[in-house]
Amino acid sequence: MNARLPSFAVGLGCGLVVPFIWGGWIVASRFGVLNALTPFDVTAIRVGVAAIIVLPLLLTRGLAGLPLWKGAVLSFGVGVPFALTSFGGMALAPVVHAGVLTNGVMPIFAAIIGYYWLRELPARSQIGGMLLIVVGGAMVGGDSFSLDAAPGQWLGDLLLIGAAVCFALYMTALRRWNVTILQAIIAVPTISSAIYIPVWLLFLPSGLLQFDNFPPWQEVALQTFYQGIIASFIVVILITRATKSLSATTVAVLLAGSPALAVLFGIALLEEVPSGLAWAGLAVTTMGMVLAVGRRART
Repeated sequence: MNARLPSFAVGLGCGLVVPFIWGGWIVASRFGVLNALTPFDVTAIRVGVAAIIVLPLLLTRGLAGLPLWKGAVLSFGVGVPFALTSFGGMALAPVVHAGVLTNGVMPIFAAIIGYYWLRELPARSQIGGMLLIVVGGAMVGGDSFSLDAAPGQWLGDLLLIGAAVCFALYMTALRRWNVTILQAIIAVPTISSAIYIPVWLLFLPSGLLQFDNFPPWQEVALQTFYQGIIASFIVVILITRATKSLSATTVAVLLAGSPALAVLFGIALLEEVPSGLAWAGLAVTTMGMVLAVGRRART
């Protein structure tokens, strides 16, 4: 038993770090799309940098045995569609909305997709948690129709919910096909960048491609580091290591703290203070996320 303690401690440390990184990713992304970069630029940085990093693996291992069509599904789930809906939503809606409406409602869509694809039924406690998530999400979404709401904030909410659908598809596909980490980290950026980068270069509005008015290098460096390295690789490694030593359920409970941490980071770094209704929605959603984690039964 004592031999397991170091492994458990390392796994717990990895699991505790991930919510901070995830919350920081929301704030870093929100900062990027509010300044010189467009959501299309941040998406290009995310998939392009990651594709360059995995290029040696692609040349030596290919897709590591993953069929191309499965790689395309994974790329849809956590590649360009996820990035565009996430960053587009963050350009219109504040940090608390990104934390609640993406991280919060993802378990609901995961349960729906899991029912039809994996034939899994959620437990009663999970259903109760999902109901709390719906209530909390409605409270946060209702904040978008207040007199103080920014124009188009409701559209940002819809995009963030779309990002949750994409990520739920990705997570379910990982379980359905038993995709390895190596297969995922090669396929997603490679397929995404091969399709998206030419479209971005030729047709999409960009602040990054305005060479006569290039964005501050600090902003580009921040997005390159956080999107292309931290979000694409480090988080995957940490979650995998934590899950091996703890359990998927425990890690998912730890991740439930990401929205609250994102809000705290947003207050400190972006001076975005949520309304009272949004605070209440955050609390209700966080409780729902904890309850929504659990084992599902096969139908």
